[in-house]
Amino acid sequence: MTAAGAGAGINGVPAGAVRVVGFGSERRRAQLVFTVANLDTGAVASTSLVPGSFTPLPTPGGTWWLPYAPIVTNLATRAGVAAATLRDPDFPDEPGRLPSSGLMLPAQWQPGIPERDRRRWEAAALADRRTTPWLVLIGRSSEPPAPDHGRLLGRLCTLADQLHVDLVLEARPASTRGGLSWDIRFELAGGTVPDYPHRWAADLPAAIASISPERAASGLDVTNRDLPAHYLTEDALTPRPVTVGLAGHPGGHDLDHLERRMVADAEQHGGAQHSGTQHGGAQAIWRNRHWWHTSLRPVETAGRFVRGWEPPAPKYWGEPIPTQPCQRCADVVDPPYCTRCHGTRRVRRGAVVTVTDLRGRTVHRNWRPDDDGPNPPTVVHTDRQSGSSVWQLPEHYQIGALAAEFGVPPTDLTALDGEHVIDQHLRDGVSQVARGGGDPVATYLGAVAATHDSARVLVRATDWPGPTLDELARLVTGLGLALDVTVVDHRDSVGRPELTQGHSWSVRVADPAAPLAVGPLPTCAALPEAVALCYRYLPGALRATVPADPEQPMSVPHRPATAGPAPDTTSVITEVRRLAADRPGDPATVRLHPDGTHTTTA
Repeated sequence: MTAAGAGAGINGVPAGAVRVVGFGSERRRAQLVFTVANLDTGAVASTSLVPGSFTPLPTPGGTWWLPYAPIVTNLATRAGVAAATLRDPDFPDEPGRLPSSGLMLPAQWQPGIPERDRRRWEAAALADRRTTPWLVLIGRSSEPPAPDHGRLLGRLCTLADQLHVDLVLEARPASTRGGLSWDIRFELAGGTVPDYPHRWAADLPAAIASISPERAASGLDVTNRDLPAHYLTEDALTPRPVTVGLAGHPGGHDLDHLERRMVADAEQHGGAQHSGTQHGGAQAIWRNRHWWHTSLRPVETAGRFVRGWEPPAPKYWGEPIPTQPCQRCADVVDPPYCTRCHGTRRVRRGAVVTVTDLRGRTVHRNWRPDDDGPNPPTVVHTDRQSGSSVWQLPEHYQIGALAAEFGVPPTDLTALDGEHVIDQHLRDGVSQVARGGGDPVATYLGAVAATHDSARVLVRATDWPGPTLDELARLVTGLGLALDVTVVDHRDSVGRPELTQGHSWSVRVADPAAPLAVGPLPTCAALPEAVALCYRYLPGALRATVPADPEQPMSVPHRPATAGPAPDTTSVITEVRRLAADRPGDPATVRLHPDGTHTTTA
């Protein structure tokens, strides 16, 4: 199996190799490009599949196909990527996953038919594939050490204890392959069983090995307005190291014991459904430094489960946060969206803030309406047209004030899963009160509680997950593409805390030949946030660069690890900041090209 890029032609593809196949009124390119990129070294290896570029293999059923695994293995070797680290960016939790196992050829393809007919059926198979025409897999140079599942589970239990949340191990029926699917996640106490699991693993060790604390925290983003809200007890507010070893607790962290117990619970409790029999599931919940086991029992709605038993209430729960009906919409049958209660129909007068570095340091704050201290809120702006007022709250209500304790800037305070910066109003303690007046602290706390389940604001204060800007730039330019860095300087907003402060950033993948333009405007509060957002949506950005004209061959990028110096992102950032400072409020963009050169919007 050889790449079609070996001969002369456009973008490394031999002239005449790519065919266009018609499906009714639609015309498709008969080409499939595989690329493996090394995030550590910037090495890139690719191969292009076109009619006549590969040798199919027989299947037991008498047909012929081209398996993808050998192609990927070969490319990984050429790019210096450890196979176990390969990731399809569309499926970051599943190493080594491919969109499909191989290219199935039509039954008409046989080795004995004329070459012209073989090429025609190969073209039909390539054009009728169910995957994107450009498959990019990303990996690292060396494999991580073998996971110690007990230690990893112990760390998650430690974090659950420090954050005052539940750690949930869950087994549910696997709808497609039979047996059980496993998930592990953090949850806020007092909720119901989610409608769907967040991920599917074949067994408990696999679930533990594939989950990071940030990914486990994604379970906290499931909106559940009915969760109870409590302040933390004084004891729970006191920071202290929490040691969770591999033994010494009921059930310990013996994975075999946990898995066997959960399988037994799942097999024992099932339920008859209208369309057949649906097996039950099971959960093990780490709460109050103890494993609590419960079955999951199916209910009438397909796929829905309830717990057979609820564990005791958390010991860290203090008194309930005071709640009252929203006066604007509580008595309206079908109210419009209410900006006061954010659709919850109730207003809570308090919140709990937790900031952690996920490495052992955690700070908790109860936000109560009477915590002003000696510094009451001050009004900083009044809008004459709307009558609304903007208030600066004291430091106690500013999450950004905690950033220095963790050695990070306020714009590096993110949601616990590390996917977005904490809202500016929360960082800076800014309250907007509508016409008619009202208490600025109560208004602020009501909005915070309405937009966070259980009135819990969980914040991460550490490095951003994913690649750095240097790594992203090296990856993108190695794929033969450009990287646009855009920034808006908001120095003209100084003194107006309700307006965006500092800088707004965006980082986007671009076709080097496309015109340099700004749009949409950047929205990220920090450059690392923009880098993380760009990497998270990299698959879609790469697909967007595939030529729309099927007559135009796709590029087949190659770059050895030693091909020149790394892209100079420092000068890019310096230049784009300078341009933005010259015209506050307007976006400025610098494009980093594959050859290392820069162009700007100026």
